[in-house]
Amino acid sequence: VERAPKFTQVPRDITIATGDDHEIVALIKGVPKPSVTVTDEDGNKVGEGQIVEVDAETVRFALEIQPKSSGRYTITANNGVGRPAKHKFDVDVERAPRFTQVPPDVTLTTGDNHTIVAVATGVPTPNVFVLRDGASVGDGKTVKIDKETVRFSFNILNVQPEDGGRYMITAFNGVGIAATHEVVVEVKLPESRPKFKQAPRDVTMVAGD
Repeated sequence: VERAPKFTQVPRDITIATGDDHEIVALIKGVPKPSVTVTDEDGNKVGEGQIVEVDAETVRFALEIQPKSSGRYTITANNGVGRPAKHKFDVDVERAPRFTQVPPDVTLTTGDNHTIVAVATGVPTPNVFVLRDGASVGDGKTVKIDKETVRFSFNILNVQPEDGGRYMITAFNGVGIAATHEVVVEVKLPESRPKFKQAPRDVTMVAGD
């Protein structure tokens, strides 16, 4: 009896180290025996793979790949009966963190509010923190933009002279070397109109004095 293909085991999402090989494995049932292909995000076929018969209705498909970058793959089983079976899975390749946006040095006036913003990317998603002159200044806010990128922000409210200094932003994810960026924050006193500390007084003088 003819049966449309059906996955009984599918490839899982996985993160691998740069340069590592990865074996894609799937089990598929179907009569007749299905053909299996793997394609990348652009629809290009990835390798040939090997098909081994497990029983009268089941085959085991295996394909070894060495991806250079992260991507989403699609595995398709087709035997001409019914609709092809498809499954999508992600292969993420570890990548050391790097900044794609960094804050500039800034001069602030006492009483100002200022936000330091940085965007970092990496696989796995990096963690980001900030130190001032080597000491912790509290937690910033991290928002995930996509599966590889985060936006980090740190608020300095009601800026005071002691808030000035060198702020070191660090992004790390356990891969390679942490990414760092230094921001110099200068704080100046607000400008004010000149005023007399001592003003001349009215005076009466005698002629000739």
